[in-house]
Amino acid sequence: MPNQTVEIIRFGNQSTIDKRLLKKFVNFHWTHYVNDSQYIPLLDYEYLGFRLIGIKGFFEPDNLFFKHADMVWFLALQEDNVVGRCIAFINYNHNKHWQDKTGFFGLFECIEDDQIAAQLLDAAKSWLKSQGMTTMRGPLNLPVNEATPGVLTEGFNSRPVMYYHYNKPYYLTLLQNYGLKPVKRVLSWEVRVKDTFPEKIKRLAQKIIDRYNVRLENWGERSVNERKHEMLMIYNEAWNNNWGFVPFTQEEFFRIIDDMMLIMDRQMFTFLYIKDEPAAFIGAVPNVTEKLTPVSWCRRCELVRAVQMLLGANRTQGFRLGYMGVRPKFRRLGLDGVMLQCLKKYADKKQYNYCDMGWVLEDNTMTIRAINLFEAKVSKIYTVLETEIS
Repeated sequence: MPNQTVEIIRFGNQSTIDKRLLKKFVNFHWTHYVNDSQYIPLLDYEYLGFRLIGIKGFFEPDNLFFKHADMVWFLALQEDNVVGRCIAFINYNHNKHWQDKTGFFGLFECIEDDQIAAQLLDAAKSWLKSQGMTTMRGPLNLPVNEATPGVLTEGFNSRPVMYYHYNKPYYLTLLQNYGLKPVKRVLSWEVRVKDTFPEKIKRLAQKIIDRYNVRLENWGERSVNERKHEMLMIYNEAWNNNWGFVPFTQEEFFRIIDDMMLIMDRQMFTFLYIKDEPAAFIGAVPNVTEKLTPVSWCRRCELVRAVQMLLGANRTQGFRLGYMGVRPKFRRLGLDGVMLQCLKKYADKKQYNYCDMGWVLEDNTMTIRAINLFEAKVSKIYTVLETEIS
């Protein structure tokens, strides 16, 4: 196979031909990971859309992301068989926020072949160069700011968790052989919910509540519209200076909340106020990936998987702590400990077995120090790589 001619096809998401190629692009993962039990795919609907159940696909032309981004898709073909794929895109909001000219590649999948990987990455780099970019970074997957960035480099046998993508162990070698250099790692931890909550944090949390007159509210104590605005404001302020973060637009963020409400448990969201001013929030969602395992009698029955996910969202063994923010003016008060204790109490009540905590940048020492109080173990590590475009 390595000696056969490889054809790289570039396409968009507008024409009928494009749509056929997009299906081929998505279908590749079914054969590429056919014998890999650790791989739990997202619903194909999440890429291509399915209006019957209200899913807007990442690839659909009217996806909100394309209001501030351009994207192209690439397939590597050998005798009409897909042997690799990737996307290249420019997120103009990212470049405006960071004042740079960074382009991205993502959704990278490839057989174990340096030449094919290089041809795909060359195609992505060439397009980014034609658009005036000076750096190529990735892999960055969709949705941006939600899916874990980078390529999985440790934790191949860890538990599948929603929006933590899985990839073949040889991907890092393919990317480094091409010349991409690691620039950042992000980490995830798994915590046993049934373990005793550290007494030190319990005592400290109550002192903080008393000292700063902290008021706690759950999701249902205000309207959904108010919650959306509060979360957007807190999240963008809290994450603004984090490496690689792109501030959410209101339209995008509200759509995310609308989609999340299909699976969320509202009791897993807590909002903190100091002097009636929104200061912080924490939120977790059931790990619905548990319910997305393809059914043995029909692996490609995506509607069955979608129904399994929606009906099983409140019956998962664990959850993902993926939403948390403290506004800069309220940092170093210990509010994260207060929020974690609230979540722990409810998780005990629901009898969850585990919590995924992540993803966290490797140099976020404050968060890592707090996580280490729980005797958590690192479950996954992802590596982001980049190269200059010359």
